Amino acid sequence: MRARTWAIFIGVNIVVSALVMLTILFIWNRRQAPTAPTPTATRSQPATGEASPPPGNQPPVSPTAPGPIVYTVRSGDTLGAIAQTYNIPIGDLMAVNGLTDPNVLQVGQTLIIPTVAPLTPTAVPPAQAPSETPSAETVAPPEADAGGLPTPLPTLTPSGPPLIEIGQVLGSDNLAAEVVIVRNRGGAISLDRWTLSDTEGNIYVFPALTLFADTEVRIHTAEGTPTPSDLYWGRTSAAWDGGELLTLRDAADNVVDTYIVP
Repeated sequence: MRARTWAIFIGVNIVVSALVMLTILFIWNRRQAPTAPTPTATRSQPATGEASPPPGNQPPVSPTAPGPIVYTVRSGDTLGAIAQTYNIPIGDLMAVNGLTDPNVLQVGQTLIIPTVAPLTPTAVPPAQAPSETPSAETVAPPEADAGGLPTPLPTLTPSGPPLIEIGQVLGSDNLAAEVVIVRNRGGAISLDRWTLSDTEGNIYVFPALTLFADTEVRIHTAEGTPTPSDLYWGRTSAAWDGGELLTLRDAADNVVDTYIVP
């Protein structure tokens, strides 16, 4: 009987000791394991408290295309020079302004310069602010030099090969009325150091003048103030006689065209 009592007492102590050890190990593991924070989804809002729209749903911003340019004709201007300055065909410039003669302009006359290319609307990314609408800027025409002729542009926009010809001779043997008309039916070209001569040795040398496409220049034998469309030789007597041959040569002395004075 005494041995049985001791056996029961020892068994109870073993069970209690095991439970105590398991409890201690459980508490120790709870303290050592890190507690992972639970992520929460947040959406930033502006200061006003209103929800921000999704980035992909913002409407595109379309810049406003600049309107046409209004240019006021000044002394010495030609329609060809104005068209060349704004890089538009002279035919379009004449059509917009209802002009029929490219050689007739008046000082103070206003011309509408049409916009060459409209702006294409583009979407602005959400992270960027829309750029300011570009404003149309008026481009000044080429300035005139001391002789009243416009300074040639640095580069000429090609519009085909030049086709220079003597178009007409008017008022031969009459100093006040004598004039030679030289036309350009092709691309723009400089007439600097070109010559106009006859068989009697009369030679007119052109100044630094750019003759644009579909324009003409008149060479007067008498004195006068030169313009881009009218040049003056400054002679005191007529130069061209009826029936003689006029020859137009370029700066390299190549024959460009000939004409028999009526």
